[in-house]
Amino acid sequence: MVLHIGVSYKTGPQAKKEAQEISDTYYISEDDDSSKNYFIETHLKDGKKNYFNQAGIFKPAENECIIISSNTKSRGINYNPWEDEFNEDVGYINYYGDNKRPDTDPATTRGNKYLLDQFKISHDPNPEVRATAVPIIFFETRKQGERIFHGYGVIKNVKLVTQYTGSGADKAYFSNYLFTFCVFSMKKEQEGFDWSWIEARKQAAKDKNFLSLANALASKEWKFWIRTGDLEKVRRKVYGRSTSKKEEQQPTPGSADDKILDQIYEYYRKKDNSKAHSGDFEFEGLAKEITRLIIGDACHDGWVTKSSGDGGYDFVLRVDIGTKGISQVRQVVLGQAKCYRRDQRITGEAVDRVVARLKRGWIAAFVTTSFFSDPAQREILEDDYPIMLISGKQVAQTVRKYIYEKNITLREYLDSLSRDQSFKSPEDILKEE
Repeated sequence: MVLHIGVSYKTGPQAKKEAQEISDTYYISEDDDSSKNYFIETHLKDGKKNYFNQAGIFKPAENECIIISSNTKSRGINYNPWEDEFNEDVGYINYYGDNKRPDTDPATTRGNKYLLDQFKISHDPNPEVRATAVPIIFFETRKQGERIFHGYGVIKNVKLVTQYTGSGADKAYFSNYLFTFCVFSMKKEQEGFDWSWIEARKQAAKDKNFLSLANALASKEWKFWIRTGDLEKVRRKVYGRSTSKKEEQQPTPGSADDKILDQIYEYYRKKDNSKAHSGDFEFEGLAKEITRLIIGDACHDGWVTKSSGDGGYDFVLRVDIGTKGISQVRQVVLGQAKCYRRDQRITGEAVDRVVARLKRGWIAAFVTTSFFSDPAQREILEDDYPIMLISGKQVAQTVRKYIYEKNITLREYLDSLSRDQSFKSPEDILKEE
């Protein structure tokens, strides 16, 4: 009964068959792979079978837990208003609430009410009140019959947002909540979440000494948070940089991001008949914009370099740290762009070309529709190069989010990007206001 972050657990009909029912509520498995069976890991001995088919925001019983289930297996090509973001390695999850209708107060929908109540409890200054909070547990379904565990935690922030569905004459706006969860560290539990704690909470709810019994099996981080209310000290943080596999750098086949990336590649391929570097020149404008969006407000816009004799870089940006005047530091960003086929990896030689142009205090960004080879990544890590590697998956995700927010089509966005080039030196951007 231990769940591990990032592990996919079986939830389909076959998983149910693998679990042998020996009572109305208790399941075991004869399969050696029972640890990957969602029904096994989340069973309760003396409760209803209430962990099987939940979706969205699910509250099985009072004082027990809340389960958040995000279904990302059927996303359309347009940016989904309920596009939840799982960033458990830095300790945060963004999740949109369950209101989907115009003219409806989002605070009145069942799931949002559960979470808003928990937000008040978890941010109460009184430890005795915080002790009544329930753990919120996160799952994601990326494909039929599987559910990925993303940890547990409490609500850190709540934001009222406006979203929409449909398009054109069928577009409908509605209000909803965006919940940001703090994911708790599990390093003291050897990165495992023991479901026995949830079972104990279920049993303890029947006792007048519920609070002390419910938290008897709680993690050390949970107990610390109850005492102090300090989320930062219990937030999950994964230290160190590591390499990513090819599959992790590309969108899931058939997903909305996959379709977006295909359309981006085809758009620029038609702009350039070169087979080896299809559309690199045209793609540079998009690569610059993607890098600027990822860096955020601290990024000062720059330019795309001339198409020939560019000196080993394709675009220039600037990062401003601090306020104006002597309290501000400006850093040049040199960018490289490669619109490659999915199966054409970016090698260390390609990365070295832009790194060789860096001066003290400068950083680099390499943007591609494909992926970075393992040796190229290891070279960057071993030599501690200041370079951002932006693969095809992040290209698609960034573009899809942007066109949703701006309410434009992909073609409209790509057509709007400037094709202007500059012959200026990278140092010139340090002088711009």
